[in-house]
Amino acid sequence: MVRSDDPSSPKRQKTEDGRRKRPAITAVRRISIPTSAPTRRCTCSTKSWIGSAGLGFEIDFKKFRYCFGWRPLDLDDSTMVDEPETNRDFIATLVNMALTKHNEERGASLELGKVLIANFHPSCAVTFYISFQVNDPSDGNQTKPYRAVVRYFPGDIEVVSCYPKI
Repeated sequence: MVRSDDPSSPKRQKTEDGRRKRPAITAVRRISIPTSAPTRRCTCSTKSWIGSAGLGFEIDFKKFRYCFGWRPLDLDDSTMVDEPETNRDFIATLVNMALTKHNEERGASLELGKVLIANFHPSCAVTFYISFQVNDPSDGNQTKPYRAVVRYFPGDIEVVSCYPKI
């Protein structure tokens, strides 16, 4: 370590007119940040969030400490509705509304098969991100995966989107 009272110290060097001389920068050092296991884990989680779950579908909430208001919905509980109805019944109603709109716009005849997973984000309205299966009678009654986004405000329900899962 160089002491400030050392005559060779940059702090002590002065020019002829009495001002201090700044030390010369000889080279720009690159800082490399090592990729540690936690960073990689975080990157993978971020990629999964942005990738398949980027729109709120099928989020693995165990990978995150805090999800900024996003919550999984327990389909067999009755937190969103009054007993004896369950959340699954409520979500099925929302999905049927989304499928009705989808069928009208595209001339299809899809029917709800099974609700798979639902996540929600509360704000002034609650936005539901729902993954479900449909039966397509026009295609030999095949089961196809679909996703819907529905905004729910008491007295007002808006179907934002309803598309096949890619």
